[in-house]
Amino acid sequence: MPKRNSMGARVNPSLAKPAQHYVSKADFMRYLWSGKEISPSDLDFIFKKYPQVSVIQQCVLDFRRIYNEKSVALLKQFIEQYSQSASKPIRSFASGLRGDLEAVKNSVISELSNGFVEGNNNKIKVIKRLMYGRAKIDLLRVKVLYAR
Repeated sequence: MPKRNSMGARVNPSLAKPAQHYVSKADFMRYLWSGKEISPSDLDFIFKKYPQVSVIQQCVLDFRRIYNEKSVALLKQFIEQYSQSASKPIRSFASGLRGDLEAVKNSVISELSNGFVEGNNNKIKVIKRLMYGRAKIDLLRVKVLYAR
């Protein structure tokens, strides 16, 4: 019995499209940031087709090294090196670090983090978004106070 598609037309299985393989942008970003596994053949293809990706990968590794070693000297070296980059987004990132150097230095050398505060701010914003137009300040206050 011949195969049929959703419209009832006959489909020749030999003419079916071959399965395509691709690496999504999200998967590649996970590879850069978190070390997600990507096959070596895919990596070779990506690095050959997009040579600027190797610069981005090296930038990520260098930036991680700053925080792993907690080195302000590496931070200054990073800013100087990547301020001269051919990639405009990387140059912009480096100049942004230079513009806020004291805060970045503190984040490199300090064990403290404002993650807890940022998490609470995010939780409150989500509650506000969910309640928009539905309730007055009293109910919002109760939801924020008793949110888990």
